[in-house]
Amino acid sequence: MSVPDAYMRDQAEQLAQQLRLTDGKSGYVEASPDAYHVYVRRKWTGKQMAEWDGVPVVWHENVGTHKAAKR
Repeated sequence: MSVPDAYMRDQAEQLAQQLRLTDGKSGYVEASPDAYHVYVRRKWTGKQMAEWDGVPVVWHENVGTHKAAKR
């Protein structure tokens, strides 16, 4: 399994800021070599993004509190 490069990690951080997932509790964005994975604690209200910067976004909703806080 390959590791995402610095550009993918930077884009994941920007996506988290765009989605306002920066409080450390409601969710986070994780970069993988082929997609961005968004983990959110509750069902996402509104339209989910299908891609960010040309890379697919995979949504994981209703994850547990510890997973959403990335602990």
